[in-house]
Amino acid sequence: MKFGLLTLFDYYPEDCSPQEYYRFLLDEIAYAEELGFDSVWMGEHHFCNYLCPSPQVFAAAVAQRTTRLRLGTAVVLLPLHDPVRLAEDYAMVDVLSDGRLDFGVSRGFQKSSYDGFGRSMDESRELFAEGIDIIDKAWSQNTLAYEGRYRRVPNLPVLPRPVQRPRPPIWIGAGPTPESYEFAAAHGYNLMLAAVLAPTKHFTPFVQLYRERLREAGYDPAQVEISTGNHCYVGTSSAQAKEVWAQHYLRYLHFVSTLVETKDYEQAKQFKAFAGVKSFLERIDFERARATLAVCGDVEECADRVAQAQEAVGNTHYWVYSDLGGLPREEVWASLRRFAEKVMPRFR
Repeated sequence: MKFGLLTLFDYYPEDCSPQEYYRFLLDEIAYAEELGFDSVWMGEHHFCNYLCPSPQVFAAAVAQRTTRLRLGTAVVLLPLHDPVRLAEDYAMVDVLSDGRLDFGVSRGFQKSSYDGFGRSMDESRELFAEGIDIIDKAWSQNTLAYEGRYRRVPNLPVLPRPVQRPRPPIWIGAGPTPESYEFAAAHGYNLMLAAVLAPTKHFTPFVQLYRERLREAGYDPAQVEISTGNHCYVGTSSAQAKEVWAQHYLRYLHFVSTLVETKDYEQAKQFKAFAGVKSFLERIDFERARATLAVCGDVEECADRVAQAQEAVGNTHYWVYSDLGGLPREEVWASLRRFAEKVMPRFR
């Protein structure tokens, strides 16, 4: 199994300045490379204090601070953007990193982002499918000619060309509905499970569907990659982990709850699964979250949860999101060190 560090950039202005926060994250990522992590995964959000509207900009900075880590997006919000421009930007990241890009994409969940960019949530699946088709062709062909519903492209060279051939790996972010799994399988794309608001075992039937559809499409399931992961803090003991991390994790869940409104999803045809997210986040307590969603405990507890995830979905990659809720630098470093030194070697 390969291991990654994930950050969604949850930022709390009362804690530090944006400059200080970005420096902290760059230092954390460089430290993760020293510890032997394989990858870093960076989220995209808009118009809120998930403070990364442009993962490609941050990834270019990370490329200059690291030499080995794979640079993944988790995820690019594809329906919000011009796919031709995204193909250009992320090809640059692949070049600047000497071929280390992993391109993770999904549709996102915040209505404010769609409204801010003048896009319709009810057309998100169609925008997504057309966008990834354009990017795949732009990276795989010398020139791009495309006639779609939302985008028409004359015969253009999309430059620079990515270092990786035939193109950088494409990952599809997938939640608790079957459509994303079927789409990923039909194209032979890797799978990224959005296992942050549901236990990993809930994804087992969807991953089985993914593998079945891969075979039907002529792909070998053994040749694709699957990632999952958890919000995670590894402590010196179970009690110490809870004492240190509980307030920061609950702070994070409260932060996420402020970004969603139930009414935004009740009438959205393609996002009805999100209608209960706000009430769920407002009701959940730490012990329930710790038992089902987050990984928080000593080394043995955390290793057991990694093993349970692998048994449930057969993932090839596992990421940890450790810097959430304004957790102090020294505790982030300590948790990552314990995970790298005591948990990761058991699964290599």
